[in-house]
Amino acid sequence: MTSPMISVAFLTGSLVVIVTPGPDLALITRLVLTWGRLRPAVAAAAGMVAAGAAQAAVGALGMAALLAAEPALFTALRWAGATVLIGMAVPALRSALWPPARAGTPGGDAPAGRAFLQGLACTGTNPKVGVFLMAFLPQFVPPGVEPARGVALLAAVYLGLVLLWLLTWMTVVGRLAKFVHTPAVTRVTCGLTAAVFTFFAVRLALGA
Repeated sequence: MTSPMISVAFLTGSLVVIVTPGPDLALITRLVLTWGRLRPAVAAAAGMVAAGAAQAAVGALGMAALLAAEPALFTALRWAGATVLIGMAVPALRSALWPPARAGTPGGDAPAGRAFLQGLACTGTNPKVGVFLMAFLPQFVPPGVEPARGVALLAAVYLGLVLLWLLTWMTVVGRLAKFVHTPAVTRVTCGLTAAVFTFFAVRLALGA
C-alpha cells in the first residue's frame, strides 16, 4: 500500500471511529446544554485529549500488550472505568429528577476545572482506548518510518481530529442550546446522559 493510500485509509478509519457516539460525546452534550456556554465543554474536551495522549504514550511503552496478556488487570481497569461512568450517571440522573434551583443558568459560573477532570476520567479510565490506539495506529505507519516515531505522529493527528470533532460538535450543540435552553430540555438531556453513561458502564464492565 502506497503512502497516499495509507493516509486515506488512516483518515477514513479515524473519522469513522471518532464520530461514533460514546460517553465522551454524551458528556460534552450535557455540559453545553446544562450551562448554556462552551467553556466547561472545552475544558472537558481538553481532559479527554490529555487522557488519550497519556494512554497512547503508555501504550507505546508496552502497557497495551501487558493488559492484553493479563486479563485480570484488564478486567480490573474495565470495572474501574465502569465505576467512573456510573459515578457520572448518578448526578446526571439526580439533576433530571430533582433539578437544582439554579442549575443550568446561562452565564453562571462554569466549573471548568471540574469539567476537565470529568473529561480526563471519562476517557482515561477506559482501558479500551489505549488498547485500540495501539492496535489501530501501527497499521498505518508508512514504510521506512521508524515505528515509534510513526505511531507518535499518528497519535497526534488522531487526537487532533478528536479535538476538532468535539469542538465542532459542541459548537453545533451550543447554537441549538440558544433555542432549546429550558429547564425541561435540561432535565431531558440529563436523563438521556445518565442513560448513556449507564449503558456504556454496563457494556464496559461486561467487556462488550
